[in-house]
Amino acid sequence: MVREAILDDRALLRGCELSRIARGGPGGQHANKTASGVRLTHRRTGLSAWSGEHREGAANQRVALARLRLEIACAVRGCADPAWLPPHVRGGRLACGPAAASWPLVIAVLLDLFAAARGSLVDAAAAARLSPTQLAKALTAGPPVRRTADAIRVRHGLSPLRA
Repeated sequence: MVREAILDDRALLRGCELSRIARGGPGGQHANKTASGVRLTHRRTGLSAWSGEHREGAANQRVALARLRLEIACAVRGCADPAWLPPHVRGGRLACGPAAASWPLVIAVLLDLFAAARGSLVDAAAAARLSPTQLAKALTAGPPVRRTADAIRVRHGLSPLRA
């Protein structure tokens, strides 16, 4: 199921309920004139993501899709293939970041390794062949990832990750 996080936009959208919403925030005379905000709800998991920070609906849809992919990667534990990670690790560092199409799969693998290591940065980093600092940066790279990593640590009696 985590592979759904890297489906092309059309395929992922087919599995989602799309709602147009009036966006809030700045925009002057153009604010709230159209429903350019987008909320996507993934039918199979019930996970949702939204975006309303752009004036164009298409831009909000792209952002909502990226956020939904990350939500799926964070929510689905135990089914990420560790073979997805080595092409993205070079010299103890991640060779990709949040803008990469493969980022949700990388995060899914890192979270599974982190859970298997019972929230230990050192043990999970060794399993991923990353430095603990690189792993910590990846696990704090966005709200859903941070929330998931902190939940893993708390579940094992550890404090949340530091900023």
